[in-house]
Amino acid sequence: MAVIKTEDLTYVYGDGTPFRKVAVDHVNLEIEKGDFAGVIGHTGSGKSTLIQHFNGLLKPTSGSVYIDGERLWDDKARLRSIRFKVGLVFQYPEYQLFEETVYKDIAFGPKNMGLDEEEIDRRIKETAKLVGLSDSVMQKSPFELSGGQKRRVAIAGVMAMEPEVLILDEPASGLDPKGREQILGMIKEYHKAKGNTVLLVSHSMEDIARNVNKILVMNDSKLFCYDDTAKVFHRSAELEKMGLAVPQVTRVFSRLKAMGFDMGEDVYTVKFGSSLLLDKLGRKSAK
Repeated sequence: MAVIKTEDLTYVYGDGTPFRKVAVDHVNLEIEKGDFAGVIGHTGSGKSTLIQHFNGLLKPTSGSVYIDGERLWDDKARLRSIRFKVGLVFQYPEYQLFEETVYKDIAFGPKNMGLDEEEIDRRIKETAKLVGLSDSVMQKSPFELSGGQKRRVAIAGVMAMEPEVLILDEPASGLDPKGREQILGMIKEYHKAKGNTVLLVSHSMEDIARNVNKILVMNDSKLFCYDDTAKVFHRSAELEKMGLAVPQVTRVFSRLKAMGFDMGEDVYTVKFGSSLLLDKLGRKSAK
């Protein structure tokens, strides 16, 4: 069943003015429960505008958005409860920390949901463990923590609301390579543990290739495709025409294919590429 569905979703900035711009143009999309999807597109493609429709931050100019079968904006009294189903983590979420302690910051979202103290405490402890925050930091000020820890706290605050859909906009932006791996690994573990739908917005094709099972591609305000990761990267020539760089390893194997060394598979991760090469070399030496 689709947890997110759009029908002819269109959003126009500055409608009726000389600055009118169509940011999302008649997008029809279905994202299934449990999908771990990457969201990619060049700057100005419409991807950020699109994801802001999924929890009602933006209201469509025309068309519809359905969350778990319920149409957003049909009943304004229901809008708040529907929004709790979709958690959105903006870029640099640590800038939104404000509470006295880490514990209180993570608790902010669940408290707004009207949960009792026992349930809030359970969610905080479970989420903190999931994102790798030790008990020793829970009573500290979030502003005493490192950059990577602050980001974990901010993401944990949204995770603790236990949304059916978790959307993260460039969650590893600005972090060093080790920090990137830790944050993306944490998100992957969250998806594995919860089985909820996760949307990962990123400019890094390597991050997308290593983590997601599906990819949503926006191009010039339109939906180019939403498909399995391998199938999307199989269209590497089309992606490059849009200004999107495919993973480096994909380019390497595409070049090998052009030179006559066809591996017979679409390669988009180094791990798979290396195992494929070793397998081919092993077969060849065995002969």
